[in-house]
Amino acid sequence: MSMNRKSCIDGIVYYLSILRVSVEIHNSLNHQDINVASENFFRDFLNLAFGYHLKNINIVQRNAQAIDLGDDDARIAIQVTSSTGLAKVKHTHSGFVKGGLDNTYDRLIILMIGEKTGFKQDTFGEVGGFQISLRDDVWGISEVLRHLEDLTLQKLVECEKYLKDGISVRRPREANEVQTLVRLIEVLSEADAELVRADILTDPDPDRKINARFADHANFLKRQFIELHMLYGATLDEVTNQSDISHGRMQKLQIYLTNWSDRVLQQYGNNPKMALESMVSQTMEKMGDSDIGFDEGAVRFYLIQQLIACNVFPNTMAEHA
Repeated sequence: MSMNRKSCIDGIVYYLSILRVSVEIHNSLNHQDINVASENFFRDFLNLAFGYHLKNINIVQRNAQAIDLGDDDARIAIQVTSSTGLAKVKHTHSGFVKGGLDNTYDRLIILMIGEKTGFKQDTFGEVGGFQISLRDDVWGISEVLRHLEDLTLQKLVECEKYLKDGISVRRPREANEVQTLVRLIEVLSEADAELVRADILTDPDPDRKINARFADHANFLKRQFIELHMLYGATLDEVTNQSDISHGRMQKLQIYLTNWSDRVLQQYGNNPKMALESMVSQTMEKMGDSDIGFDEGAVRFYLIQQLIACNVFPNTMAEHA
């Protein structure tokens, strides 16, 4: 692969990852408008990349069952979803068949904005009826990228430009991210001194916390960390290594985060998603205003990184009893 092709594909990976995280965050907050926007976004992107003539069926035909996009000429239907399990495949397939859409479309593709679940079976649907290939017709972001790798360099350039123009983000390691993380550390380390509660465990145990205590939210939290680490991890390491904040102030910051995050978590009934959103908003308010604005993604990553380190939503003796 030439460097130009690699550069384009790296850019496409970057922007699709941003889109994926954005959809997950909005869905966790029950912001359904992001799903409609994603349908139109992928309609135009797939048309550009693969030469389809997809239309938004929900606009042409209100309440169309089971599909969002359709190309009548190519006889391809596409469902765009943030769900990644077999249950979504079954539900979509059922609605597709019941709606008689298999008379109009020969192929049903389910595009999952994420990484699809590993399926034990190869196909779904009754023998002799309409079947869907779980390997070829269910796409996660990884499958989309594999299809894009076969495109010409010119087409890859066009795809990267479309994503760059359509997804409003700053590339990693810009000054705004550095400024955000520096300001965040300064503000939180200036908080009033506190003592760690006696029932809070000081030894980090992220595996028990993520996979056991927050088992219902484990996939969300781990995916948030992985995706945001790709964008902000190097910048945070750079800021932390170059920071002139003393060791004592950093300890003070960690103690403050431990106590504050535990209080917020209790307020939201031990729901880490809702508590995390509240902490992001409150932290942005604490940081004040900036001429170029602070990067909310960098704030979110810092708090999730501290969650993994067990300084946010700390484990307690009662939970380990």
